[in-house]
Amino acid sequence: MSRVRVPGPLAGRDFRLLYTSTVVSGLGDWLDQVALLVLVTTVWHGGAGGLALVVAASMLPLLATPFLAVLVDRRQSRRVLILTDLVQAGLTLGLVVAPGVYWAAGLVLVRSALGSVGGLAGQIQLRVSVPPDRVQAATVLLQTAMQSVKILGPALGGLLVAFMSPRAVFAANACTFLVGVITARALRTTSSPSPNADLHYFKELGEGFRHVFGSRLLRSLLFVMCSLMFVVFLYDSMAALIVPALGMGTSYIGYMVSAVGLGGVAGSLLMGRFAAHLRPFLTMAGSVLAIGCIIGVIGFTIVRDIRIDSAMWLCVIFLLGIASAGILVTFPSVVHSETPVELTGRVWALMNSVPAVLNVLAPVLAAALVAWIGLGSLLLLAGAALLLTAAVVAVRLGGVPPTAPPSGADDGAGPAEEPEPGPAPLNSGAPHRETRAPHVKGAGSSTEEITMADKIDKLAEAGFSLTDATDAQQAVLKSLTEDEVNVLLSVKSRVEAAGSDVEGHSLSDPSGGYLW
Repeated sequence: MSRVRVPGPLAGRDFRLLYTSTVVSGLGDWLDQVALLVLVTTVWHGGAGGLALVVAASMLPLLATPFLAVLVDRRQSRRVLILTDLVQAGLTLGLVVAPGVYWAAGLVLVRSALGSVGGLAGQIQLRVSVPPDRVQAATVLLQTAMQSVKILGPALGGLLVAFMSPRAVFAANACTFLVGVITARALRTTSSPSPNADLHYFKELGEGFRHVFGSRLLRSLLFVMCSLMFVVFLYDSMAALIVPALGMGTSYIGYMVSAVGLGGVAGSLLMGRFAAHLRPFLTMAGSVLAIGCIIGVIGFTIVRDIRIDSAMWLCVIFLLGIASAGILVTFPSVVHSETPVELTGRVWALMNSVPAVLNVLAPVLAAALVAWIGLGSLLLLAGAALLLTAAVVAVRLGGVPPTAPPSGADDGAGPAEEPEPGPAPLNSGAPHRETRAPHVKGAGSSTEEITMADKIDKLAEAGFSLTDATDAQQAVLKSLTEDEVNVLLSVKSRVEAAGSDVEGHSLSDPSGGYLW
């Protein structure tokens, strides 16, 4: 019989719901941001201090995300999404009646913390809503949507503020959270609580750290993202100074944001077409190289006081957006490919929060460097640092293979296979099973997906002693593919065949030097 064609991520009902919720929520966030800035500066006259307070309140919860992630992994992702969106809707309505900057900052602080928790649950829900070989394609779709919202959101937010009061915009954003509640309630699949939920809190917290720092790829990716985001925030925080330094009016700041967003959409579409065939770190190195060259050119132009037409600069910034897609798509693809589902919350939180700490420090250093060496020199320095980062990534990590196997079918082909109705966890009572619907063997199919429990059982039946395996070793076993398990068993049988009967049936752990 002909091979069943694999549908794209949007063909699945649950991912369509998650996608819809993410887009609506992202649009609401942009509306909210514009309204909040107007309220702080023009209604409450909070000035720079008020703006700094509100921005700090939105950023600080990122530092606590790794500690909240343990609680997220202990709960069903569907329930976490419903609860966080519902409470955020109430907090957003609180902004409608907030009497001043300090009240608003407090509401934003709590809402941002809940938003971080909901974001972690969304990443877990992504893993259980699509098959493993479609996670990268789903990531590309979400990234493309968020870049599109980045173009539409600020413009729509400004338009609504012009015709409505900022407080009315908050009410509109509260409705977007209610959309999230409705879509989350309609989800048919959900993750199961962490199989180690009965462990001590700090032991569970340590599992995430051990997994990240025990994985060469995740450890390398974390280092690269810390270096990269720190350098990016050095110049990005000075955007309000860069635009006039290039001879453009302040209105071009908004045009620049839109140009970056439009470039991000184009870049994400390109990544969606070719990402599955590209080496992730080599792609990232190419993106960083392009960004470094563009930032260096901008710095050189400012230093030499060269005047270029504003339309040309918009084209350059558009290219900057295209280049950034290689990083924005590669990062989540690598994280998901290297992380078991049950650790997704803790790993995702750690991979995002550590660079966020450096992002808080970068603007302070940038201001000091501008006062010391000038804006143009700062950009030249940042461009050189990006070029060096690109070279190191290409040399040290360029050989890492693609994170997901290329699909042999068109994304839009074939009907989506729907899971059974009902919000109950799919892996209840099976602590090592994947938290998604099992693969159904089609007519004429000769393969069947191997689950985490199958891997453990298969190795145990072959004589491997797994009772003393560390958490890191268990994580390695869970990430093995069926082919890798079969190779491991084949090596074991061949080694035993080469020894005596006594050696082959020893009561000691036969895995010894070639499993651990």
